Amino acid sequence: MPRIVPGAAVDIGTTTVVLYIVDTKSGKKLVTLSRLNEQSRYGADVTSRIEHTITQDHSLLTELIRQQISSMLNEACELAKIDPHRISKITLVGNTVMQHLVADFSPASMGSVPFNPHSLFGESLEAWPELKLRKKVSLYYTPAVSGFVGGDITAGLLAAGFESIDYPALFLDIGTNGEIVLKHNGTYYCCATAAGPAFEGAEIEMGMVADNGAISRVKLSGDKRVIGYSVIGGGEPKGFCGSGLIDLLAALLDKGDVDETGRLVSGDKFYVYSDVVAMGSRKGRSSLDSEVSAPPKSAPYVTAEDVRKLQLAKAAIAAGVDVLLHYAGINESDIRLLALAGGIGSFLDTASAARIGLFDKKLLPVSYPVGNAAGEGAVLTLLEKDAKERLETIRAKCEYIDLSANAFFNDRFVERMGF
Repeated sequence: MPRIVPGAAVDIGTTTVVLYIVDTKSGKKLVTLSRLNEQSRYGADVTSRIEHTITQDHSLLTELIRQQISSMLNEACELAKIDPHRISKITLVGNTVMQHLVADFSPASMGSVPFNPHSLFGESLEAWPELKLRKKVSLYYTPAVSGFVGGDITAGLLAAGFESIDYPALFLDIGTNGEIVLKHNGTYYCCATAAGPAFEGAEIEMGMVADNGAISRVKLSGDKRVIGYSVIGGGEPKGFCGSGLIDLLAALLDKGDVDETGRLVSGDKFYVYSDVVAMGSRKGRSSLDSEVSAPPKSAPYVTAEDVRKLQLAKAAIAAGVDVLLHYAGINESDIRLLALAGGIGSFLDTASAARIGLFDKKLLPVSYPVGNAAGEGAVLTLLEKDAKERLETIRAKCEYIDLSANAFFNDRFVERMGF
């Protein structure tokens, strides 16, 4: 059996951390681990994490994420049956705030104008002792564009093949930060919207990660009365992950239970519960159907406040797309590719996403999921000798558009709030 040469790629998301052990000789992924970011208890988004570092210093958040990565690396190496000392190289991707915290840099300067980061990375830094690596192994941090368009986006563009695209194309990372890129005439127009973590199931009353027990799909019956849904792993539903939330909101709009302003029409909660089970999918009912009995106490539900959070998130992303199109001087009809990245971007139903207004319906025929592009970009950086140079080329062609005081964005955000 050929001897493997293991490397590690780590995607440090604001909500989720994903670690890959890769045989850099064959390119095969040996182990993939995914865990909630331990920093989440100190805030669900990067703004909250920055605020924590301003008031409490950054050392605790740095310690948490470093311990988590060290623990995940040890666990992954054990699963792969390799000694951590055999790891030859490690690549770290993440938004600029996450990269700062892992590198032991304070992101506090990104909390106020002009939002300047300590570093934009694109370099190798010394590993911390708890990783228990060989002394010569360093950590490569993929290059960021700005304080709010990070190395996860340059890595994602690399993995999604945007270097070779010569037509208008959108890259949409539907995560806590809502990073968006429009490539047109060789320029990557970039922005980041404060979408919040709602589409990842965070800060939603019965939201959860895409794990066993999460409702991941919701569909209406032909008469738009009965809701059918699928539960990851089968069994009783515990809540909704991001794709299920988007489907449910689309279904509520079609049922008329959410109006065009985002108001939950009948009360402050909408329950979904089952009456028939078949192969992990369930025929559901809602508490707003007049002829059905009251839902069981354990039934998953969404609240009016949940709907509002989803509405704010979708409006931020849609308005961000509008801004990039405006700066590039084109419109939705010119776009020939919409690459949907990130955990939720990979699994959402595109028709549901368009129904709630996450993006224009004109983009449905050209929308494609590209998986965890940031993580795949990290893996590519381990495997391909020229990847670091290509990442720098992508960064050099990026034009960052700050939305924090952008009047056009603010106008479009208000317009995009409606359904």
